[in-house]
Amino acid sequence: MSHLPPGRSCGAMMNGQMLHGKRPPTDLATLALAGAGLALVIGLLPLTAQEPAAGLTLITEEGRRSLDTVSVRGGEAIALDDLSALFRLDVGEETGGRTITVDAAGGTVVLTAEQALATVDGRLVSLDGPVHRVAGRWFVPLDFVGRALAPIHDQPLELRRRSRLLLVGAVRVPRVSAQYRPRAQSGRLRLQITPNTAHEVTEERGRLLIRFDADAIDVVRFAEPRGEAVRAIELLDALPGFAIEPGPAYASHRIESGESGNSTELVVDLEGAAPAVAAASPAAPASSAPDPGLGDADPLPDFSAPSEIRTIVIDPGHGGADGGAQGPEGTLEKDVTLSVAQRLRTLLERRLGVRVILTRTGDTLVALDRRAALANNDRADLLISLHANSALRDVATGAEVYYLGIDEYGAEARELANRDGRYLPVSGGGFREIDVIPWELAQVRHLAPSADLAEFVGDELRLRVPMSPRPVQQAPFRGLVGANMPAILVEMGLISNPEQEREMGQPGFQTRVAEAIVAGVVRFRDYLATYPYAPDEETAADPGDAAPAGAAQDPQRRD
Repeated sequence: MSHLPPGRSCGAMMNGQMLHGKRPPTDLATLALAGAGLALVIGLLPLTAQEPAAGLTLITEEGRRSLDTVSVRGGEAIALDDLSALFRLDVGEETGGRTITVDAAGGTVVLTAEQALATVDGRLVSLDGPVHRVAGRWFVPLDFVGRALAPIHDQPLELRRRSRLLLVGAVRVPRVSAQYRPRAQSGRLRLQITPNTAHEVTEERGRLLIRFDADAIDVVRFAEPRGEAVRAIELLDALPGFAIEPGPAYASHRIESGESGNSTELVVDLEGAAPAVAAASPAAPASSAPDPGLGDADPLPDFSAPSEIRTIVIDPGHGGADGGAQGPEGTLEKDVTLSVAQRLRTLLERRLGVRVILTRTGDTLVALDRRAALANNDRADLLISLHANSALRDVATGAEVYYLGIDEYGAEARELANRDGRYLPVSGGGFREIDVIPWELAQVRHLAPSADLAEFVGDELRLRVPMSPRPVQQAPFRGLVGANMPAILVEMGLISNPEQEREMGQPGFQTRVAEAIVAGVVRFRDYLATYPYAPDEETAADPGDAAPAGAAQDPQRRD
């Protein structure tokens, strides 16, 4: 059954008549009748099927509006009649209620109930999940918009799933990555804007306003301000842009902006008042160390991380005396993870031409902290950890993809996402601000790309294997927290489920999992090439912090 939000019109469609025509009626009498019908339907649904999903934000040249989504049988979906009203589609249900056609200016889509497929002008297109017909209403998975509706619509349509935005028409919505760092009585706001977008910074009514020449902005990363220079940074949809409310130490600001390829970097330095100097104080002796606050004569080397993926570390979970989870028929998690890892290595090397390293190549036990250390020492660009889950209820099924959740690691981890840097000398002269992060919390600076990688891999797995109702999640996995690169953990399924245990032992299932991960990595690589992340200044291990064994330098070889 579906999760239907209260107040949605449903009663007028229970006989299947509403779906014939361009738009359903919207007069108040009809809405009242529909609300009454919905109340009756909801009363017949289980209690777990009454929560709406998060919804999407629709961006058009006329402005923005919300688009409801609902959870239907474990997957997020959009009501087809909502899409019909928005995009003026002709929708007609065939006799028997198993098939429905969607007509637009550019063609026709045919859908069949409980099928994860759409026929777009005679071409078969796969969807993330099945199409559902519930109480006379049709519901389609979110990717229906991009994969099936966009090809036949007379305007461009783009679904940005992670940001929950649906772009309609020739709208300009740049991605903006924002990072704020306090520096004593001052602070620096750094914005990475992709693609290049005109902008202006003005001071109005005691606030700094950053306006973009765009219909909206897609904020992919944002950090809360700290320190005395800034009291608040607010996202304003009406600009669109940001409003900066200065703090008590603020005295002035300075702006720098420059383009690099398809991206623009905008830096707003918020300066504090200079401390007073007593007239009688003797002049301080000149320091031989360069002042890190001053510009250097020579340009500094480029420390930004490359967007290319050259080395991938695959971590088959468990091994040796640690068998991991065990299925009802005796299948061990450690054997499944190693087998999939070997298939994944072959596919990655063959299709991407990258260097692939396994944390174990046989039935041996590798300490948990050492797994991330191996990836760090080999300067891996990605870490992919493979596991198989288990549950008390043997009927549960579904793969899941995780990236690190930092709440369990306390305030230190949250602060490290935006902590201040130290100045260290670099080759060629000059100083550079270096982020100093304990090795055991290295992953906190890679949460944004890890989240994107998890989404891409989750999308590809959904096309090939059974998925959990929550396919992408965050969790405080110890094996990820020390990885100094984007990292994910893939739970390939529930080995405690008898049916899925048998599947996991089959070469076909293992190959499908490996192929899904490869496809997700390819999408992530292509995404980086188009929308690079704001280059954080280099991350280094704090010499004063205790590192896990082998985290900084580990001369030992792997299995």
